[in-house]
Amino acid sequence: MSLRKKRVKPRLTARIFLWGLVDVVGMLAMSLGLVHFIYGPGKIFASFPATGGEAAAALAVGVGIMIWAAGNILRELLKQPHLMDEDAR
Repeated sequence: MSLRKKRVKPRLTARIFLWGLVDVVGMLAMSLGLVHFIYGPGKIFASFPATGGEAAAALAVGVGIMIWAAGNILRELLKQPHLMDEDAR
């Protein structure tokens, strides 16, 4: 008799994949803002972010999108019944 629980892996669904793409968009926006503050304007794109305000907005929006997408990914994972603990069933 084994005391180890069988390892269960989540399934990649279309909704999880799409939320992952939204998360990547958030990472891109956050990175653009950070690069402006670290290396100065025009290191990736010549015209965006051009000012510190645009960089701060890109950074804040990027972090917000990433948090929103991560929450939705977790919500989609919780909908998968095979991930539930056997005691909870």
